[in-house]
Amino acid sequence: MTYNPLEDVKRFHITLLKVSEGKSETINQLGEYNGLIYISSGTGYLQSGREERKLVEGKSYVFTRESKLISSSQHLYVYILSWHKNETEFAFLSSVRLAKQVPAKVSPLWQDALSLQGRKSYSESCRFKSTVWNLLSMLTESSEVDEMDEIIDYMRNHLTKSYKVCMLAAKANMNPTSFTRAFKKKVGISPKDFLIRERIRVAKELMVQNKGITIKEVALKIGMQDEFYFSRLFKQKVGYPPTVYMKRAEERIAIVSQMFLQDHLLSLGIQPVAAPAYPTIYSKSGGIPRYLEKELVGTRLLNAEKVFQPDEILQTHPDRILKTTLHNGETQSVLLSHDLKVEHISFKTNWNEYLREIARILRKESRVDNIEREIEILENTVRDQLCPLTKRGNWAVIWVRNNEIRLYGYKDHALLDLLYQKLGFNPHPNLPKNGYKVISVEQLAHLQCDKLLILWSHERDVWKLAQLKEWKMMKAVKDNEVYFPNSKNWDPWGPLGRKKMLIEFANTFQKSKVKLY
Repeated sequence: MTYNPLEDVKRFHITLLKVSEGKSETINQLGEYNGLIYISSGTGYLQSGREERKLVEGKSYVFTRESKLISSSQHLYVYILSWHKNETEFAFLSSVRLAKQVPAKVSPLWQDALSLQGRKSYSESCRFKSTVWNLLSMLTESSEVDEMDEIIDYMRNHLTKSYKVCMLAAKANMNPTSFTRAFKKKVGISPKDFLIRERIRVAKELMVQNKGITIKEVALKIGMQDEFYFSRLFKQKVGYPPTVYMKRAEERIAIVSQMFLQDHLLSLGIQPVAAPAYPTIYSKSGGIPRYLEKELVGTRLLNAEKVFQPDEILQTHPDRILKTTLHNGETQSVLLSHDLKVEHISFKTNWNEYLREIARILRKESRVDNIEREIEILENTVRDQLCPLTKRGNWAVIWVRNNEIRLYGYKDHALLDLLYQKLGFNPHPNLPKNGYKVISVEQLAHLQCDKLLILWSHERDVWKLAQLKEWKMMKAVKDNEVYFPNSKNWDPWGPLGRKKMLIEFANTFQKSKVKLY
């Protein structure tokens, strides 16, 4: 039979997908294909059933069933090579290490393959197939870094195994000394400490998400036969025994809200089984501010950037749900069984009003006074420290976003109340009373504020704004009174976030003055 390259290349197909921030795309919808994806730009997640893999720019991943691509960056660009499950030509990809390759090196090859795909001539069909194999050659050309990533993934996925350094080094084709040195350089800790850290992390998840699980069952699931050794190790690493940790989620509470009410719960000694997250805003810490990341290991994070899915909430088997009204009049219906309690919390203008309401619902009122007193002492300390700076001249607070400037008011917002009411910042007389309004750079310049505080903004957006001539006309810019602290994780709506912000504010604010002209 005559070989026909035109028929040969029909057995596989290349696609380029562009997924916008916060959006998702389903691939392999009927599960008829296997495939490989390459992340050309951006970050996100690949969901296959209950499995979720973080997508990293420059890396490749194999899929064998219906999956969902979720973007956690402004744009996620993904090249996909797919082939029918009956084809065996690319079967080897599921059993080899896939290398991380910089997009500048391999994206042109993907584009060449796309442009050649479907061409009619023998020559172009051969070039198409040659380009695909050239790509696969590069994507399977693993380096030391790729080997280490593979080892890390292997350890995470096989926590119950006992490991010897020599065995791990052999898998990475390295000698034990070189492997240990390379591993520590990559991760920051030794392979033994990494395994302990991952086992403790999974143990926390098991204790929070599995109602009625025993310490012995947790120990066995993470590869420890001796529950007493596990308890001692857990206490050594976490600071208290697993029995105490389990009591944090003894009453299983889920939060259906667009606010980080988990902050209030944690300050009361309770860890929720489900809580809101913003994956596009906090893309590097799982959708939550970094100060909450360690405390919420084991909590299922719900995407608050879209409508909450009832199944996601109910899968955590909550005993009680704390629910707030959503922003912009959005509705949220959650179908619940009759034995579940839903506590509706109305909108409040102060952080401690939420704390007191939640404490009342959960009968933890005795803890509130001490929490409020600690925060008040810290606020007074920071106010006195910054008083010479905050009292001179009038201030405006802005958030520079990709396509807009938000000018904030001086009340009815946790952070603005903190600045103007508690820390003594002197507001510009023409600020909005509450909330914020979107303004142009010309309007901002016309405001002629003495001092300007830029919060939550990305450096690229601020520097882009600073190139405009209207910006350079502002009084605060001319007088070099622009402050741009690292505030991406500032969220003072809860006690933990408020305390974290106040400490950082006191330590860094006076050093955050920048020249933007």
